[in-house]
Amino acid sequence: MNGMFGDDGGKGASQAYWNAFSKLREAWREVFDDELAKTGTRGMEAYENALVFIKSKLQQDKTGDRAFRAALDVAPDDDIGKALLAVDLDDLAPNVIKQAIRDKVEALREHGRARHPLRPLLRAALDALFESDSVRRPHVGANRHWERLHQYLRELENETDWTPDGRGFRLANAGGRGPVAQLPRDPGKLDVIVDPEYLWPRPRSA
Repeated sequence: MNGMFGDDGGKGASQAYWNAFSKLREAWREVFDDELAKTGTRGMEAYENALVFIKSKLQQDKTGDRAFRAALDVAPDDDIGKALLAVDLDDLAPNVIKQAIRDKVEALREHGRARHPLRPLLRAALDALFESDSVRRPHVGANRHWERLHQYLRELENETDWTPDGRGFRLANAGGRGPVAQLPRDPGKLDVIVDPEYLWPRPRSA
């Protein structure tokens, strides 16, 4: 994973706890439409107190527990407290993630102009970023990572949009049904249309 993080060489332990607490708070707000209180002045204290509160609330709420874990991208058998402190997508620089996706799009050139399901493309890109068995691989789905990944996909669309001549990479609804929503909820319901003639670099005719 060397070289994948910001120029500061990685976050300190205290910041890592605050970052993890922020993930808890965002997921709690999304699932329960409520604010997760911050109790404690140190990152570790606030994080651990929040975990105790969450555990007490979700012990008898299996539906809420499943929804909360899905929003966090934490598997049912994983420990939430440990999972959110592990290296994940939030720790990677944007240009690194975009390049991983771009590499997988480039690999589709050999198929000519064609439609491909989005989920396997993102899965391959994330697998390339998280090769080590010691890190937790993000899931591709309607979770906290999707909004960020969707932003990068839209940026790649713009980079390869040579309208009116052609478009190298664009999102499409699976099955070709109507325009793609501004922020689709599930990458599993999307395809990508790749036209090698209009990928990087800019085509001469454009």
